[in-house]
Amino acid sequence: MNGMSKKPARTLTIGPQGEITLPEDVLQMLDVAPGEKVEFRIDTRHKSVRIERHVDDAWAEAMQPKEQAGFEDILDEQTKRERDAERLFDKRVEEADPEDKKRRPEDDPNLWR
Repeated sequence: MNGMSKKPARTLTIGPQGEITLPEDVLQMLDVAPGEKVEFRIDTRHKSVRIERHVDDAWAEAMQPKEQAGFEDILDEQTKRERDAERLFDKRVEEADPEDKKRRPEDDPNLWR
């Protein structure tokens, strides 16, 4: 395996001056922000491009402490995931077939006691 993930390919539009805009999740995955440098390698045989994060001084970067998420950040992220899960659950319940909403004998908790 060459380190490439199995995520689906993306289609990006090339701007009038040859520029492309990377989606936010790609920027996060590469750990870069707008205005920072990225490297790209061209594979002429496969007509493909590989984008990597550019590091001017790998030693200096390795010596910097990694920013760790604070307790509030972790709690906010967990709360957001819980809300998203509740919305998804409610959506799927609304979209469910009415036949699926009927109570069945095995739905009664006393049946299993």
